[in-house]
Amino acid sequence: MRCREPVATAVLVLSAASPGAAADLPLIWSDEFDGAALNSARWTASDDCRGGGNGERQCYTPGPDNVAVAGGVLRLTARRQRVTGPALPARMGGGPHRLVTRGYSSGQVHTSGKASFRYGRIEVRARMPAGQGLWSAIWLLPEHDNYGPYPLSGEIDIAEGVNLGVGRRSEIHGATHHGARPNANRQVGGRTSLADPTDFHVYALDWTPRRMIWSVDGRTYHSQRRRRPFDQRFYLILNLAVGGAWAERSGRGGVDTAALPTELQVDWVRVYAR
Repeated sequence: MRCREPVATAVLVLSAASPGAAADLPLIWSDEFDGAALNSARWTASDDCRGGGNGERQCYTPGPDNVAVAGGVLRLTARRQRVTGPALPARMGGGPHRLVTRGYSSGQVHTSGKASFRYGRIEVRARMPAGQGLWSAIWLLPEHDNYGPYPLSGEIDIAEGVNLGVGRRSEIHGATHHGARPNANRQVGGRTSLADPTDFHVYALDWTPRRMIWSVDGRTYHSQRRRRPFDQRFYLILNLAVGGAWAERSGRGGVDTAALPTELQVDWVRVYAR
C-alpha cells in the first residue's frame, strides 16, 4: 500500500486451487461483522490525514460516515468532503498538536495491538468499488519493526484494486515490499484480471516459513519464496484510499469525484493457523 507503483510484477492466469484449503486448518481469529458497530476488541478505526506516504488525498476518520457495520458487512466509505484531522496516526506520534485539512474522507481499520499473525492462511471476502482514483487495499504491516524502519521490516499486500472499472482495468494485485535500507523499497508481486472485479471475491494469502501464495476465490495467481523479514508477526489493515501516486498516474488520471461516495465492503475476515 505504501508503494507508489508496482515495479516487479508478473501476470498469471488463475490456475489450480491454492494449497492448504481453509477446511483443513483450524480457525484462530475471525470477524463476521454481524453486529451493529465495529468490534473495538478486534479493530481500531484510524484517525489521520497522513496520506499513506503515497500522496493520497483522504483523511481517515473513525466516524460512522466512513466506518460502519451494517447488514453483516463492514463498510469503509470514501466521500468528497473537507475534513481536518491529525497529520500522523497515533502509532506515529500523531495528535491534536498538528492538524491537516483534506478534501476527502474515508475509512481504514487495523488490528495493531489487538491481533497479529505469523504464518497461516488469511482470507478476506470483500467487494472493491469502481472508479478513477480509488485504491482499495487489504494488507499487513509488522507489529514490531524487528529488522528496522520501513521498508526493512517488510509489508505484505494481500489484495489491492486500483481504478477498477476504468476502461478495461480489472486487475487485482498481491505483493511483498522489502528493502535492504531505508528509502530502498522494492516490490515483488503478481496480478490477475477478474471478469467481475467489483463483485464479492475471497482474497487469500497462504503464508509459511518458506513460501507465500496469493489466490482469489481459491485459485492461485502468484507465489514467491520469502524468509526474512517475513518471519515475524504482522497486523492486518483494510482501507479505501482516494488518490495517491499509483492511482492518479494510471487509468484516466486524477480522481473522478463522480464515483463518490462509494464503499469498500468486507463480508468477513478469517485467519487459520498453520
